[in-house]
Amino acid sequence: PRRCAWCSSPTGGEGSVLRAWTLVLALSLSVAWAGADWEGWWWEVARRYQGLPYLWGGNGQGGFDCSGLVVWLYRHLGVSLPRTSREQWRFLPRVVGEVRPGDLLFFSQSGKEIDHVAIYIGRGYMLHASFRWGRVVVEPWTALQSIYVGARRPRLREQE
Repeated sequence: PRRCAWCSSPTGGEGSVLRAWTLVLALSLSVAWAGADWEGWWWEVARRYQGLPYLWGGNGQGGFDCSGLVVWLYRHLGVSLPRTSREQWRFLPRVVGEVRPGDLLFFSQSGKEIDHVAIYIGRGYMLHASFRWGRVVVEPWTALQSIYVGARRPRLREQE
């Protein structure tokens, strides 16, 4: 059998790893929604997802693209989001004031249209599926500051 690149266990593919991470998300939701450290929760998610492969159009089966990662993570929080970064930008409410963990950061390389999205996880860092690095990474949001457009805030059930 093949061996999982992230956990060194026999696997049928990346789907096994994603199922394991999904279980971690589900188990930790009760902690996050109980008022525990939301920023800490996002850092734990980042720790577990970083290194997964980038795949253009990927939504969890074999890898993620930027918006696919966002959709995947928020789906497990009970939030349905549009599939593409452009649709997410148009659909979600604008962040007024400072960004906070869980907010989505949007970028435009062309300066014309949104073409990248990341999740702000706190302390000046973001989690995103990076075409440049070929995997899901955590890096300072200022790495893309020159093409930053703005932030949007998905609404969790507890916020409604």
